[in-house]
Amino acid sequence: MSEKFDFMRQDSTEKQRVIKYVSTCKTPVSISEIKVATDFQVDNRTVQRWLNQATEQGVVVTLGQRKSRKYIGTITPRKPSFKFLEGLPSSKQAELLSMLRTMWTHNSTALEGNTLNLGETRFILSEGLTVSGKPLKDHKEIVGHATAIDILYDMLDHELTVDKIKQLHKAVQTDIVFDIDKPYGDFKVVPNGTYLLLEDNSSVYHAYSRPTDVAKLTQGLVEYIGSCQPENINQAIKMYATAHLVFGQIHPFWDGNGRIARLIANLILLRSGYAPLIIPATRRLEYIAILSNYSAKHKAPSVGEPLFHSGKELDAFSDFCQECYQETINLIESIQDE
Repeated sequence: MSEKFDFMRQDSTEKQRVIKYVSTCKTPVSISEIKVATDFQVDNRTVQRWLNQATEQGVVVTLGQRKSRKYIGTITPRKPSFKFLEGLPSSKQAELLSMLRTMWTHNSTALEGNTLNLGETRFILSEGLTVSGKPLKDHKEIVGHATAIDILYDMLDHELTVDKIKQLHKAVQTDIVFDIDKPYGDFKVVPNGTYLLLEDNSSVYHAYSRPTDVAKLTQGLVEYIGSCQPENINQAIKMYATAHLVFGQIHPFWDGNGRIARLIANLILLRSGYAPLIIPATRRLEYIAILSNYSAKHKAPSVGEPLFHSGKELDAFSDFCQECYQETINLIESIQDE
C-alpha cells in the first residue's frame, strides 16, 4: 500500500512539473522536448492525457494532430496603459487590445506568406484550436507572433537590449532548426541578401549587413530607439519608419527579420502611448517596392557608417507608414463609437 501511495505521489509531482513547464512555454513544444526539459518517468500517453486535461482547463493550448502535436502555454495578453485607451470602459479596452493584437498578428505573418485569414487568426488566438486543412507551420507562426507581442508589451517598462531582440526571434521563429548556419535566437553567421526588382523590371542583388558587423549595428539601433522621444504621432511614425528600415537593412537573423522589424519599431509608438502601426498585407507589393527603392539607392549599413540615409526614399516609406496608420485609427474610432 505504501509503495502504491509513493507511486501516486510521484505521478502527481511529475504532472505538476510537466504542466508548470508547458504553461510557461513561449513557443510550442513537443512531447519529446517536454521529456528533455522535465525528465518525466511515465509513458508519453499519460503525459498527453495530462496535457489534454490542461487544455480543457485553459492552461495549455494544443496545436497540431497526432505525431505533429505540440503544446504551448495559454496566452494572456498584458493590458498596458495607453493614451488611446483613455475614456473607454475596461471591457472596451480589452476588446480593442485583443483586436489590435489579432490584426497585427494576421497582417505581419500574412506579409511573410502565412495563409490564415483574419477570422482564422482570431479563432486560433481566442479558442486555442487549429483550423482544418491549414498547415501546422502557419498555426505556429500565429501563436509565435502573438506571444512576441506580449513579450514586447513586457518591454515597455524596461530598457530594450540586444538580448531582448534575440528573445523576440525565439518567439517568432517557432521551429527550432538544428543547423549551425541557422541559429535559433541568435544572429546570423553567414551573409544574406536579396534580389531587388527595379522599376525598369531589371533585378540587382542587395547584400545585407555583414555578420561580423551585426552585433554593433543592432546595438546602434537599440540606442536609436531608446533616444526616440516623439512629440506627436507624425514624428513617432517617421521614427518607426526609420527603425523598421534600419533593422531590415541589417537583417541580423537568418529568418524572421520582417516580423521583428515591425515589432521593435512599434516600441517607439507604444512607449509614447500610441497604438501600434500595422502594415496591411493587402499592400504587400507596395510595401516591398518602397523598401526595395531604398535598398537600390543605399548599401546596407556597416560599422563606422551611418545607420540610415535621409532623403526621398526614407520619406516615401514614412509617408507609406502614415497612410497605413489610418487603419489603426479607423479601428480605434469604431470601438469608441460603439
